[in-house]
This record gives sequence, structure tokens and C-alpha cells, in this order.
Amino acid sequence: MKKRNLSQEKIIDCFRELAEEMDVQQLTFQHLAKRLDIKSPSLYNYFKNIREVKTTLTAQLLRELNDQLLRALVGKSGAEALRIYAKTYQEFAFANRAVYELLISIPHTNEEILLDGIHETNQIILQIFEVFELTNEEKVHRSRELRSLIHGYLSLRFLGYFTREPQVDPEESYRWMIEDFIATLSSKKGLDK
Repeated sequence: MKKRNLSQEKIIDCFRELAEEMDVQQLTFQHLAKRLDIKSPSLYNYFKNIREVKTTLTAQLLRELNDQLLRALVGKSGAEALRIYAKTYQEFAFANRAVYELLISIPHTNEEILLDGIHETNQIILQIFEVFELTNEEKVHRSRELRSLIHGYLSLRFLGYFTREPQVDPEESYRWMIEDFIATLSSKKGLDK
């Protein structure tokens, strides 16, 4: 690829492709340059370092995730919204499996763009909790609990767990987990079905 055809978007797309082939944390400018058929110093015209590439991609992932969640949740509330949130999040994670771990690394950054994106994701959850009888503190705790359940499940699935009992579908375990979480909530407006 000639430098004049290079862009941040093309570099990010290349990073995503390479992440399908190797560990996202092992990717370097040298890997990107080789795949793009350029010299690695050319990448510095677009990004300061590989960390900035990862930050830019993570911000993009957060925008994509939040957009998908918001579209899926239009007109939904209560238990139905929680089910849709969990399903949409899981589908997004599987579709972006190779780079999903970048979303887990957000708490280790002070990058404003990432903190804003994760804040939006959290606001989506907190909005869902509005119909349940929860104090503000309880909403925060329940949000953390839900995110931990989902991230924990996805992390274990991506590591290859839940395969030793082939007669028990891991997807069914995920649904059970979400239903158990929902069962512990009570609705203010009778929307817990």
C-alpha cells in the first residue's frame, strides 16, 4: 500500500485483521507495516505509537457497541430490556472476539475518549434500571454485578471453558445466568416479565 493511500481507518482495519491471526497485545507497528506493505516509520504520520492505535480502535468499538445497544433497546424496558442488553452485548463480543479484550483494558487508562464511551455504556444500564425499585447506590451495585456476570461469562467462553459438557449448551447457561439476575430485581411499574 502506498503512503498516499494510507489513513487512520485503513490502519485500524488492518489492526483488526491482524488481531484475528495473533494476540491483540502482541501486535506492533512492525506487524502493521508488513501487512500494509509500508515502512513502519510511515505509521507515525497517523499514530504516535501502537497504544494510540489500540485506544482509537477501542473508542471505535465502544461507539459501535453503544450504537447497537441503543438501537436494540428502543422502546424496551424492564426485564425485556435487560435480556436484550445481555443478548446484544454478547453478540457484539462474539462478532469482535479478536479485539474484545481491548474493552476490558479501559479501566487502566485515563484516555478521555474511552472513559466517555464506557460512561455511555454504563448510562445505558442505569437507564434500564430506572423501572426497578433500586436506590442510586443499588443501581451502581447492580450495574457492576451485571457487567461482571457478562464479562466473566464471555472471558471464560473465549478461553474455551464450558465445552466439557457438550450436552449442556453454553448459550442456555448464559440465558439462565441473565434470568437469575433478573429474578433478583423487582419492578416499580410491573414490568418484570
